[in-house]
Order: sequence, then C-alpha cells, then structure tokens
Amino acid sequence: MTALRWRAIRPGTPGSDRHPQASLVSLVAMLLAFESSLYSAVTPVLPHYAHTLDASKPALGLLSAAYPAGLIPGALLGGWIASRVGVRRTTMAGLIFFGIAVAGFGFASSLVALDALRAAQGLFCGLIWGGGLTWVIAASPAERRGATIGTAIAAATFGTLIGPLIGTAAVALGTRPVFCALGIVAFALAARTRRYPAPPRTANADTARPPLRDVVRTPGLPLGTWLITLEAMTIGATNVLLPLRLSHFGASGVAIGATFLAAAALSSVLSPIVGRVSDRRGARLLLVTGLTASAILVSTLVLPRTAAVLAPLSVIALGGPLAAYMIPSVSMMTVSAEATGVALVVVTTLGNLAYAVGETIGAPVAAGLSQATSDAVPLLVLTALMLATLWPVSRIRGTRPGAHLEPEPRQPSTGSSVTSRATSAA
Repeated sequence: MTALRWRAIRPGTPGSDRHPQASLVSLVAMLLAFESSLYSAVTPVLPHYAHTLDASKPALGLLSAAYPAGLIPGALLGGWIASRVGVRRTTMAGLIFFGIAVAGFGFASSLVALDALRAAQGLFCGLIWGGGLTWVIAASPAERRGATIGTAIAAATFGTLIGPLIGTAAVALGTRPVFCALGIVAFALAARTRRYPAPPRTANADTARPPLRDVVRTPGLPLGTWLITLEAMTIGATNVLLPLRLSHFGASGVAIGATFLAAAALSSVLSPIVGRVSDRRGARLLLVTGLTASAILVSTLVLPRTAAVLAPLSVIALGGPLAAYMIPSVSMMTVSAEATGVALVVVTTLGNLAYAVGETIGAPVAAGLSQATSDAVPLLVLTALMLATLWPVSRIRGTRPGAHLEPEPRQPSTGSSVTSRATSAA
C-alpha cells in the first residue's frame, strides 16, 4: 500500500546485524541530532554578528527566522525528491548540500549572505527529514513505530541542546574553522548513509502523488497536520514571550538559557516513553491528555509574578505535555495513510511542512499580539485552540495499536482511484 516496503538487509552492510532496523534507527537519529544542533547553533552567534556587522535587532530576527522559513519549501522539495529517487538518495543529497551551506555560513561576511545560507540550510534540512524520517518509519514494524518515532524526535531534541555549545565554540575559535568542520561532518554522514541499503520503491508511482482529495479525506492526515502545526505555533510563541517575561522579572541570561535547556532535556527524556505508550495504548489517550494538560499549563504562564515560579512552570509546560503531540500525531497519520494507500513520504512531508509553518508564524504573531495587548492574549488564544482541538481528537476511533487497518472494499472503476475510509488512529 505504501510507496516504500522494507526488504532484507544484504550481508556485509552496516544494517546486516541481528537488528537491522535498530541500526537504521541509530543512523537516522544521528542525522536528525546533527541537523537540529545546527539549527540551534546560531543563537550564541547572534551577538557576534550584531557587533561585527552592526546588525540591528530586526535584522537578527530575520536571520533567526530564515532557517524555519527555508524549511517550508524544503519540506515540499524533500517529499517530491523522495518520491522520485528514493529516501536514501534524498537523505544523502540533503546532507551534502546542507554541509555546503553550513561551511559557507562560516565565510559569509554580510547579512544578506548569512540570511540566504541559513534559508538554504533550512531548505536542505527538509530533504534530511523527508528522506530520513520516511526511511526509518518504513523500516519499522507497525507495532513499534511509535517507539521509533519517539527515538527520532528525542534525538532531534537532544541536538538542540548541543547547538548552543557549537555556537559558543564558533564565537571563541572563529566561525570559519568551526562551520567548515561541521560541513565536513555532514559529508562524512552522507558517506555513512550511502553504506545502508535503500528500501525498494514500488512500481506504482501514483501512490507517491495521491490526489489531494485522497489526502483531505483521510481522517488522520488533516488532524495530525493541524496538531503538529499547533505544537510548533506554541513553541514559536513561547520562545519569544517567555524569555522576555523572565527577563522582565529579573532573570539573568544564564537562568533563561538554563530554563529552555531543562525543557528540551525533559522533552528528550519523555519522547521515547511517549512513543512506547503510543504503541501500546494508541494516539487518542496521549493526544487528549497532552492537549488538556497543555491548555491548563499555557493558560497559567501569565499568572506568576516572579522568575522563580515562572521558570519551573515553563520547563513543565514546554518539556512535558507538548511531547505528547507530534509522536502520536505522526503515528496516527501513518496508520491512516497505510489504510488508504497514501505513501508514507506524504506523511513526513505534511509533518515537516506543518512544523515549519507553525514555528514561522507562531513567534511573530504572538509578539505582535503581545505588543498590541498583553502576553495573556496570545497565550489564551493558543489555549482556546487546544481546547477546540479536543473535540475532533476525542472522536478518533481507536484501534488495536500495531494492527493494519483495512480500507473499505473498492468499487470497480476505470477512472481515478477511489478513496477508502480508514480508522484514523492506532
């Protein structure tokens, strides 16, 4: 049913041990951790560019937004390429061009060049995620798919913890040697990826390009896409509102950084657990719990009047229930896609696109609303969206986790494909 089917690993390859799927998961986790570390590495470098290039705050904000903005077309490009040349080649191409853009970033001497290279990094990040995540999902047994997705997300979150250390090293040692070395690492990872056998592609290329109506009518895909967008919007909004609020209450830069590091660490620890629970209990329980807890916590972020109270509440709100969004959402989307014959690459494309759009619009919209009114308005708007999403989530039809869903029987037809009804969650 999907555009990818796993095959036996050839002897003599890195995945030819007793656990080939585990070996592939480790590879993809490494790739996603590396990409995410480069995403967050720019934060400590911003003051350096403010000093050396006399960059204003709006200019630095544009530089920060260039990466997720580049991911928007990158998500579509990654899905398009993967459907035509395969997931392994897509992942390798993403790593090679990502490495070139990273190395070039170290030599750039103007804000225009820096913006363009960061956008290029986001663009090729879409190939790494579109190829790598699709690859590892296709290779995972259905009954362990949530755990696999959880491991991948945990690795990406862990990468964001390493990023600031890389950025600090770039300031101390120089941007040219550090970012050039990282470009070489990307090339080495591409070479390592080449040693893994690619899953075969099906002869029916139409499964990689389903009619739009098939995607829209597959219940888990629109709902899962919205849930990922909502998570990204929340992260984007809180990433701009909470540091300013903590600073207003007298928190130091170190304390603010420690707050977000603790939240990312908590999310990294919880993600594999969420994945395993998703495999055993299904998506609905996690999503209902996560939405409810997030709505409560996000709405209370405006109540503390001291940094000592706001900081731990922020760690719990950002690192806890939000971890129960993406993993069960992607798992739910893959079940629905397989039940209706939609290619898995469509799932990862939608997920990457949703996250990029949500994070890109979350920060500026929240900042604009906050400046025009108060911090409470954007946070309460997010709370209202979470509560409104509870209704469609509660209507998810539960099925046994790991079971293959069968679409309704197709009626004979010589025209376009007939969309089959699928249960939307595992």
